[in-house]
Amino acid sequence: MSIFSKYIKVEGDKTIWTVVILLLFASVLVVASVEGISATKSHIRNIIMGLLVMYVIHKLKFKYFSKLSIVGIVVSIFLLLFVLVLGPEINGAKRWVSMGGLSFQPSDFAKIMLLIFMSRQISKYRSSLKEWKGFIWYLLSPLVIICVLILPSNFSTSALVFFNGLMLMLFAKIHYRFLLSIIAISIFGISVIYFGGKYFPIVKEIVPRSATWVSRIDGFLDPSVNHNKNEGHQLNESKIAIKNGGFFGKGPGKGVQRHFLYAGSSDFIYAITVEQYGLILGGIFPMLLYLIIFYRSIIISHRTESVFGSLMVASLSFALIFQAAVNMAVNVGLFPVTGQTLPLISKGGTSIIFTCIAVGIILSVSRNPEDRDYEKA
Repeated sequence: MSIFSKYIKVEGDKTIWTVVILLLFASVLVVASVEGISATKSHIRNIIMGLLVMYVIHKLKFKYFSKLSIVGIVVSIFLLLFVLVLGPEINGAKRWVSMGGLSFQPSDFAKIMLLIFMSRQISKYRSSLKEWKGFIWYLLSPLVIICVLILPSNFSTSALVFFNGLMLMLFAKIHYRFLLSIIAISIFGISVIYFGGKYFPIVKEIVPRSATWVSRIDGFLDPSVNHNKNEGHQLNESKIAIKNGGFFGKGPGKGVQRHFLYAGSSDFIYAITVEQYGLILGGIFPMLLYLIIFYRSIIISHRTESVFGSLMVASLSFALIFQAAVNMAVNVGLFPVTGQTLPLISKGGTSIIFTCIAVGIILSVSRNPEDRDYEKA
């Protein structure tokens, strides 16, 4: 134990560390009950890798992320272009890229780099963001470019990234006329994609994935109908799992819906968790854990003297809590199927590792809240 404490010194917000460990432990239990012990070995390996990455990231001074975000946003654009043109098509979408035997989704890397880069832009070019020209050039352009590159293969991730960017602007108190204009244009664009994909075949030819997006929305509005890829069926099965769980659950590994619910260890893991552990332990308790992370992050953000560090913590923590909220809303039938995982709980190496990177950055800021000298990194 003394050797461990000598070489491994955990710093930063201890509450966030504790909550992350609890969520990852819960992840192992639920994934094991869905896929079995043997299939859980790779998941445990990903968790260990994520924790190691989080530890290394949290040891860095957050000022270095300012300059790194410039490289990161360029790499993100390159990877998204690469996967869009040359990436393998899996389940009708190009999302994955393989490098050195490892596969990951560039969108997960891009959504972190974008928030860090936008935080940097806001802190460095604050005076220029009061006019449309500066706002579009320094802030809106990188957000739109990343979202447009993600959109063809993953509408839900593109929408989440865009919303996270808008919330970052709101945190930074960007002028409301800019935000209202963007929201109005976004609503119009989403309407065009939905109704165009539903009633005009030419839209399906231009944007092939629009048929899936329309099906998911229709499956949400009328889940009793067997829509494309069974989105309606998935929602019904998820609701059955939650109903079966009741207040106290069926018990670990005793739920039956894991046999019928597709993606029970990833997209719909929340429903399986509620079925096995009940509404209180499996439903409300994870919500409280996510809220604790967000609460602690907001405290860190307020204590941080650097505008860059403060915005980075606020935006990354909101992105995490919002993705969790979307996943839970999908599982209980309050939101159309999105394919978004439950952070730190769902199985998936990409999701686990990049979420741990984001948490590591938050912990890095919590170590040095008085550091304002990031621009000299």
